[in-house]
Amino acid sequence: MKHANWVNSALLITERFIILAISFVNSILLARYAGPELFGSYSIIIAFGSLFLIFTQMGLNNICGKYFSLYPNNREHYLRSAIFIRVSCAILILPIALVVALVNFEQKQAWLCAFLIALQVGNALNIIEFYFLSKKQVLKTLLMRVTVQFTAKLLLLIAIITEQSMVVWVFLTGLEYILIGLGYLLLYRYQKNSLQQSASSRSMQLTAKRLLYQSKWLVLSGLAAVIYLKIDQIMLGSMLGAEDVAYYAAAAKLSEFWYVLPALVANVLMPKLVHLYKNAREKYWLLKRQLFIVSSVIAILLIFTTQLFADTAITLIYGADYQPSVMILQIHIIGCLFIFNRAFLSKWFVLSSNYPLSLQSQCAGAICNIILNLFLIPLYGGVGAAIASVIAYFFATVGFFGFSVSARAALRKSSAHQQI
Repeated sequence: MKHANWVNSALLITERFIILAISFVNSILLARYAGPELFGSYSIIIAFGSLFLIFTQMGLNNICGKYFSLYPNNREHYLRSAIFIRVSCAILILPIALVVALVNFEQKQAWLCAFLIALQVGNALNIIEFYFLSKKQVLKTLLMRVTVQFTAKLLLLIAIITEQSMVVWVFLTGLEYILIGLGYLLLYRYQKNSLQQSASSRSMQLTAKRLLYQSKWLVLSGLAAVIYLKIDQIMLGSMLGAEDVAYYAAAAKLSEFWYVLPALVANVLMPKLVHLYKNAREKYWLLKRQLFIVSSVIAILLIFTTQLFADTAITLIYGADYQPSVMILQIHIIGCLFIFNRAFLSKWFVLSSNYPLSLQSQCAGAICNIILNLFLIPLYGGVGAAIASVIAYFFATVGFFGFSVSARAALRKSSAHQQI
């Protein structure tokens, strides 16, 4: 079991590095070929689309991951109910997204935002990944994802080099969601015994209602999270302009490159965390402490290295035109100390069923980020947005437990089962 978990983690991290490397090259070429103005406009569209990506997830990744591990005989039942919820909500949100885009952007940019959000419906099917993770079948989905993502990134790379229009860039960005979703669906459809379980429509409806009820806190929590993670670029664009967004996006891309690692490890370890939390609480908290320590040490080393080489990295990667990104990167990278630990903290919220606390912590970060951006962006531009983001990350993690009495009480109650 332990060996399988670490092998799965290694496979997923290797995959993510390969895809991130290709995506990173695309961003570099886009920034260099298009220039700050066009790169900033594209970044605004991607950031706006990410605000609505939560409605293709509906907070069900961790909840279903938990149920897949606890009730393996009912995996298909939970999976199909989750897919129904996610696809329905992803489609229903489209008109709202278009209206919001038309209110905030010029018509062409607004329709591109809506186009991307429509293609993001395919992301609703990525719940199937957690189904296979619970069965320790990482390699099956990994090969499919690598093939699709590599192809999509390569096509985007060609589109950038051949100077295609932004419509093509947005289409290829969204096409990746559709193709991966179809890939997951085919893998699930043609696996052995996948269709042996059946359930009445009434039973499916009841399960869907229960899942939706449980996920409501995590949906709002996820929305708050994406606000404090992405709202800075949208506010920069509306308050200053696309060029300032480009400088910020270039730095954020380098910083956020590392955010995915703890999330991947946490997802792979979810079945083990579920087992330990239910059957061996002392070992669960021991593993949690080890994960927090390791992730914190890695984050500190990353921060220190970035402070030393940020100037060189920005100049070599993006060119002299992006010199304003240096200080933004040096500040923004500090946030990884809190983001790394947040990945494991989120699993505890789910395992302990403290969904309202998850929402409160994310709202603390979102409100903090918006308020600070209103004051700091006019004064310091992208640097101010980076400062606001780091402070928001702090208040969504460590700061929340420092200031919230209910959060500390829930933590004590959860750890009270630990043998001392």
